Amino acid sequence: MATRPATDPLLDLARSRQQQQQKAPRARLRIMIASDPTRPVRTITLPRALPKVLVVGTLTLVAATVILACGSWKLSGALGLLERRVHAMVQAADSVALASGDGPAAASAALLYPTRAPASAAHAPSGEVGRFVVESTNTGETMEVAVNLATGEVEADSYRRLRHLMRCLRTGAETPVDPRLIDLLYRIAQRTHQKIVLVSGFRAPMFSLATLSYHTRGMAADIRIPGMTPLMVRDLARSMGVKGIGYYPVSQFVHVDVRDDKQEWTDYGENRWDAEGGEHDPSRGNGTTTTPPTETE
Repeated sequence: MATRPATDPLLDLARSRQQQQQKAPRARLRIMIASDPTRPVRTITLPRALPKVLVVGTLTLVAATVILACGSWKLSGALGLLERRVHAMVQAADSVALASGDGPAAASAALLYPTRAPASAAHAPSGEVGRFVVESTNTGETMEVAVNLATGEVEADSYRRLRHLMRCLRTGAETPVDPRLIDLLYRIAQRTHQKIVLVSGFRAPMFSLATLSYHTRGMAADIRIPGMTPLMVRDLARSMGVKGIGYYPVSQFVHVDVRDDKQEWTDYGENRWDAEGGEHDPSRGNGTTTTPPTETE
């Protein structure tokens, strides 16, 4: 059979078509929509690189999720270690606070807390006993505190239970309660013939927003008195010579502490967290004063 010559036009046309097919780009991804036969077919063309972009984006999200999970796990471990250290420190401070006033532990307490009353303030009462009730508004716990009226000493079991009731609600950590604060709460209860409703007691330093908070040292309490408005409680604290008074008319509680210098403030902030969220100190109020403000302040 005879072969076509090299210059055959048909052969050249076949070669040209073959070269064009080899050079033609790959067709793009298309989505065709034909929902209505009376309307033309709609075609959506997608970029060829879209699958690669989706794969890269998915891998990036997975990698970010893994990294965040590892970081959260490490942070959780660090917080757990910190909580254990704080608990160990509280236990050590507690052993100092409950130690006898004649032993070496009492000398250590004097070095740790030079401005506080002697650590021997928590003992079994030996004279007439005064009692008052403290209730935590956050946990619902209620307890009776026994105080020796002759010496001001607190019964040891009452002291342990009160310290636990006034614990930090975020960490569960406890701290020795200043005997002067216990005496103040007792006198308020005696004047009002009501229980003390505790809003906030001890606050762990890492959750305190104030630079210097008496909550972190067991020297402050945020309280309410049943049957009394915050204004009445504030005025009562003034009449009793309380040095640190914070008036929170919106959040409905009064801050009292046993600082050495007189300081009063008012905070009209709305949606103030009653317990551990909002720090109760002069820097978050509407100003500070060393003299009793008027009723309109």
